[in-house]
Amino acid sequence: MVGLPWIFLSHPLAPVIPVYGQTEATVIMNPVKSRQSGDAANVFRLTLENHWGTHVDTPAHFFDHGRAVADFSPEEWFFSSPWVMDIHAGPGEMIGVAPFQAVGMRCDLILIRSGFQRWRGQEAYSHDNPGILPEVGHWLRRHRPRVRAVGMDFVSMTARRHRAAGHECHRAFLDPEAFGRPILVIEDMNLEGAEGLAEVIVAPLVVRGIDSAPCTVFGRGLARRCHSGKG
Repeated sequence: MVGLPWIFLSHPLAPVIPVYGQTEATVIMNPVKSRQSGDAANVFRLTLENHWGTHVDTPAHFFDHGRAVADFSPEEWFFSSPWVMDIHAGPGEMIGVAPFQAVGMRCDLILIRSGFQRWRGQEAYSHDNPGILPEVGHWLRRHRPRVRAVGMDFVSMTARRHRAAGHECHRAFLDPEAFGRPILVIEDMNLEGAEGLAEVIVAPLVVRGIDSAPCTVFGRGLARRCHSGKG
């Protein structure tokens, strides 16, 4: 795969970003040292929540006995058989199992491109996002055992209109004691240019003591795409 371009599949952090339930949130970037003030180098202190921006949810997000972001080995953040799915989902719509039946058995990462990313920065993106039904997590763990993570181009797999189902969905994907392996959840991704990916690297901010973390995601290559309805 020499020569194939890498692309970002994550949004950069910025002073103002959309987050779940808030049209925007402020990432505080306080200068500690500044070249303009006569210091030898620039240094900033950042303040933000660990579920802001593109981030990965681990089992510890919902389970006290689940693995946290610092508990994963480096190779677990590398995916060699990603599957990009175009599944249209509008405001508040719930994605069911049907589209996932087309996912190949070797797939280790599913990326859901709903098109909802176009609303990023507007109120609908944070307050009326699509969601995923809990049975998707149960089905994938039973029928697609190689899948280790699912990413999406909307702010959370929990739809604001269906918060109870969204919380149950997180548990279905992340429960360390349910059938099959837990499936990590990558929310608020940038999938606009995710054309034919053959490998993906998820690079979280590894901090001991927190459940999940902001992450930078890179992808490149030529692979499959699956076009589907909402299901």
